[in-house]
Amino acid sequence: MLKRILTVIVCGLFLLPFIPSQSFSQGDKIVQLALSTIKSQMRLPKEAEIQFVEKKESPIQDFYSVKFIVMTSAWEIPLIVYVDKAGERIITGNLFVKGENVTRKEAGEPRSRKIDLGKLEIEKSPYRGSPEAKVTLVEFSNFECPYCLNSWGKTEEILGKHSSEIKYIFKHFPFQNKGRTFELSEIAAAAQAIGNEAFWLVHDFLFSPEGQILVPQGKEAVKEKAEQLLKEKGFDMKGFHGALDNGRARKRVEEDMALGNRYQVSGTPTVFINGEMHQGPLTEQALDRYLKR
Repeated sequence: MLKRILTVIVCGLFLLPFIPSQSFSQGDKIVQLALSTIKSQMRLPKEAEIQFVEKKESPIQDFYSVKFIVMTSAWEIPLIVYVDKAGERIITGNLFVKGENVTRKEAGEPRSRKIDLGKLEIEKSPYRGSPEAKVTLVEFSNFECPYCLNSWGKTEEILGKHSSEIKYIFKHFPFQNKGRTFELSEIAAAAQAIGNEAFWLVHDFLFSPEGQILVPQGKEAVKEKAEQLLKEKGFDMKGFHGALDNGRARKRVEEDMALGNRYQVSGTPTVFINGEMHQGPLTEQALDRYLKR
């Protein structure tokens, strides 16, 4: 019996009817019930794989603790499901004992999975820094996101200090394939179609104070300014207009969006450092462990 002095709080408690199964031993049946619960009660990406880790006695009397790792394209997420020994009751969520989250302690924290940089299609995107850099940053961003504006300011400083050690890749991620935010990405992608330098000219303007003032005026105002900037630098305007007119720029943005969705990008900015998804602001401290490897 669980000690009376302990306070137990369970979040996400539900009971499932016992489903007889002759295909498994008692131990197998417990694991199978836990697995079925994860599949039926939790929203998982289509490509997710579920790996069984262990089954052991839980802090709850007459319950097993069954641990799994959910493997998505970008994360390894540990999960614990509690199943009673009769296979009649299942508990999901976090178990707290004397104020301590014992489920999280037992499961561990989610970990980002390292993604092969080739799968992030970095060769299709504009970059800054050294092609042979030790550290590659891939950032999913959009031009109407204040957090992206702030992130770029910090990243630009870091690139200035580590220009030979870091390669920065830009990916378009305006969330929806219509509206002003998408149109801004499309204009930048049209510049990208005529060259890396052309893209950064438009990118830097859009993330400048002047650009942020112009953005609310809409696509035509931004397009006109982009044309002016590109003409002043002698770029091929036929390539720019062609990418807008024939849908090439739109396709480039949509491909980046599809890539972001494939790797669970749910907000901007999202940064991958050498293929590992990074959470929180990009700082020199965060980069140190990659630069020192």
